[in-house]
Amino acid sequence: MTRIELGEICRYRTESAPINPSTYISTESMLPDKAGIKPAASIPISGKARAFRRGDTLVSNIRPYFKKIWQADHDGCCSADVLIFEPHACHPDYLYWLLSDDSFFDHVVATSKGTKMPRGDKAAIMHYEFEKMDEGGQRTIAKTLNPIRNLIALNQRINDYLEQCALAIYKEKFEYSDETLPVGWSWHALSEFFPVKTGKKDANVAVEGGKYPFFTCSQSSTTTNAYSFEGDAILVAGNGNFNVKWFRGKFEAYQRTYVLMPENGELLGWLYCAVKRNLEFITQSARGSVIKFITKGNIADYKIAVPQDVLTNEYVKQLNQLLLTVEESKKEIAALSALRDILLPKLMSGEIDVSNIELSTPPNNHLSVG
Repeated sequence: MTRIELGEICRYRTESAPINPSTYISTESMLPDKAGIKPAASIPISGKARAFRRGDTLVSNIRPYFKKIWQADHDGCCSADVLIFEPHACHPDYLYWLLSDDSFFDHVVATSKGTKMPRGDKAAIMHYEFEKMDEGGQRTIAKTLNPIRNLIALNQRINDYLEQCALAIYKEKFEYSDETLPVGWSWHALSEFFPVKTGKKDANVAVEGGKYPFFTCSQSSTTTNAYSFEGDAILVAGNGNFNVKWFRGKFEAYQRTYVLMPENGELLGWLYCAVKRNLEFITQSARGSVIKFITKGNIADYKIAVPQDVLTNEYVKQLNQLLLTVEESKKEIAALSALRDILLPKLMSGEIDVSNIELSTPPNNHLSVG
């Protein structure tokens, strides 16, 4: 097969547009490990940004080892640190999958500039080499991999919905004021349910090719060969854009990521919702002039309303079950992602030939390949 360079099939889109808060994408709103995007937490209030179009592929150019990539399903705008790849001699979906290949990110990392905050070299990126693929092959690759992407996205939407349901249940059944606290209920500090621990001081502990997730306050994660924690944990980003998530397994964390591991696993879902719903109040005492931060005490000392029969409360059980359902869906997402990463390089190299397989595009496809 003939090898060509990336610049032969696409170009950078460079036009600008007025900032639209509803479509703005930043490097922080792009999720690591090819997981797409989330709403931007910080959006400029005025000015212009880079414009992207439906079908373009966006790649974060900061710390490219995080593998942040997304194919636009609508027109919008983004920050200057997001590269916009406009297809001009290839199928849009094929370009997305080409750039999703780990070998592409390896090239960007190898040619990047800077140490603490490496950025991809835009000129070097366009010299990325790969096997030339005809139009039929491009469409076949897209039709093979798009259903996997759609299933991952569907599972993620279901997870988001289930979490919103859990938070709605907590709000209705567990949020009270001093004046309305039911008989038999009482106020308890969060520290009564878990110790508040912190991760390592060295933010660069994560290394490429490691085994266990590493969590930072930016909500990004990579991997490290060592780990400090194991089990069910609620993770609170203690500075910058405060946020809460939960994780099951072995992991490492940065010092400003607070690790809350409930002493009773049956209360995990309830406590997760309690911390997430009350995060705005927990962080009201945040200090710092440039970057706001909270201390262990801000979390440990915060009090929540607790029913007398918390371990047998039906709503507490429901919240725990909802999180366990989300966990099972996360496992499916992980399995689908692994399948994607196994198939992708083999399809791109021609090692696997699916040209004779009849593949139909499922309904509600992310972007049509027809």
